[in-house]
Amino acid sequence: MERPCLSRRHALLIPATAAGLGGLAACGPEDEGFGTAEPLRADDGEIPLEEIPENASTLVNFGGQQPFVLIVRGTGDDLVAYSGYCTHNGCALRQEEEAELDCPCHGSRFDAETGEVLRGPATRQLPDVEVAGVYGTVRRVR
Repeated sequence: MERPCLSRRHALLIPATAAGLGGLAACGPEDEGFGTAEPLRADDGEIPLEEIPENASTLVNFGGQQPFVLIVRGTGDDLVAYSGYCTHNGCALRQEEEAELDCPCHGSRFDAETGEVLRGPATRQLPDVEVAGVYGTVRRVR
């Protein structure tokens, strides 16, 4: 059963018990509640380009403090990438449909191809993330 994420205002009302802390843990950026689409894992910091489908968007976990990146691939090695975190409150996004990303915390939705906000409370589009395709692999440029 998926737990709803809490606003900071409501979280302050929860006593510091195991149940209260468990509710807060469900909302952090490490949350991997990506719905039906599991993010690809780039455990060694890169992922084969062939694992990212053409003309689609894919969530990739590159590890580190802000691991989730949305990579949008056109044809060939045409790539753009965005942060995989909601601009409203920093929750990890999930890909419900190919064309949209959903924030499980407060319901913001983003266009998976452009990073534009489709529904708030978020008001800013997803920030660009620099990625590079080198020798058939994709890696995040830091």
